[in-house]
Amino acid sequence: MLTKHVYLCAGVAALMAASPAQAGTKGGLYNMNAMINEAHPFAAASRAAAPATMAPAPAMTPIAPPSPTLRYTPPPRPPMTTAQTGGAAASEPYRPFGDSMDGGWFSGFYIAAGGGVNLPNDLDGSTAAGAGFSIASDPGFVVQGAIGTRLGESFRIEAEAAYRVADYDQASAGGTTVTPTGDLKMATGMLNLYYDYDLGSFTPYVGAGAGVAQIKSTAITIGALTGVEKDATEFAYQAIIGVSYEISRDWSIGLDGRYLGTSDEDVSATAVTLNVRYEL
Repeated sequence: MLTKHVYLCAGVAALMAASPAQAGTKGGLYNMNAMINEAHPFAAASRAAAPATMAPAPAMTPIAPPSPTLRYTPPPRPPMTTAQTGGAAASEPYRPFGDSMDGGWFSGFYIAAGGGVNLPNDLDGSTAAGAGFSIASDPGFVVQGAIGTRLGESFRIEAEAAYRVADYDQASAGGTTVTPTGDLKMATGMLNLYYDYDLGSFTPYVGAGAGVAQIKSTAITIGALTGVEKDATEFAYQAIIGVSYEISRDWSIGLDGRYLGTSDEDVSATAVTLNVRYEL
């Protein structure tokens, strides 16, 4: 046991004595320069050095972006006229079918009422004996009312009810002329279509209508002849021409002439009426 300790101590002493002598020499324990300058074990002597400059990479060809999707561009909206705005500032949205349109074709509703002179044409007919007679009437009156709506900028459609009365003036039959007592009454229900031509405050218009007429005429006696009364419902039609004046955005007044005909060719009339219209 003692012998082993002696050998170990002797070995350590010999190692310590040899280290200072070999320090700084190649292969010595502390020769750091040798370690730093030694070639890397993986370095290849045949590998060429990196070039000083690099060739530029080839330029990439740009790709044009796809064309944008085609879109409809509406034309510029014209400013609203003073007639359309009623003198107010044009702050409302543009309406391509006129200022009365507000989101639909049946949005500009109105009501109208009027009256005027009724001028019946001569009433022709047959007596009970089959002889022909003719009755002329005095000017009478007509009253009418309607409710309608605008169809776009220039057209409007309305339902109209009217009542006409005219007293008899003279009646003749078989060479005899008398002044009879009686009258001719007509009640009509019509559907009218108008076309308005806007000239600012004044608007000329034309119209046409179709519907039914309830006709009632009084029986008459002309000498020895008796004219039978009429009481019938007939198809009716009318033609209208007139002009209206816009008082304000809501109110307008119009003057027109109307010809009313029926499927009874003996019954027809002309009227001149004054009308007031209110936009709802």
